[in-house]
Amino acid sequence: MLVTKQTELQGQFKAYDSLRLFWNSVSLNPLEYYFVVEGSGLVDGCFGPSVRLVSGVEQVDSICKGGAPEFLSVNRIQLIAPPSMTNLEEFSMQLLSEIRIKEGGGSTPIYEFVTRTGQVYSSAREDECLHL
Repeated sequence: MLVTKQTELQGQFKAYDSLRLFWNSVSLNPLEYYFVVEGSGLVDGCFGPSVRLVSGVEQVDSICKGGAPEFLSVNRIQLIAPPSMTNLEEFSMQLLSEIRIKEGGGSTPIYEFVTRTGQVYSSAREDECLHL
């Protein structure tokens, strides 16, 4: 979920299938990861480029499997990783080459995100890893 103040909302308009919102800025939860999905498809009844910011692997999977009409094809997916995931001081944005499900995750799957440069990040938090 993305959170913003109404004063940060730049504008909105009714599109073909939804209400579109435009923000001046968006606050990201510093403990969560996000994805920027880029592709092409039907946007407002016309074929063209499409970009969506999503907050879950399930949403990425749905888009890649054709669950969103504005994505007839997905060209690339970027991971926006929080500092706790990458051990960096700020959010980083990296191109993904693969998302894997790690074995033994229990009822909540643990994902591994493999970047194009070969870095592997886990969706498990450090406190969760201690109990596995």
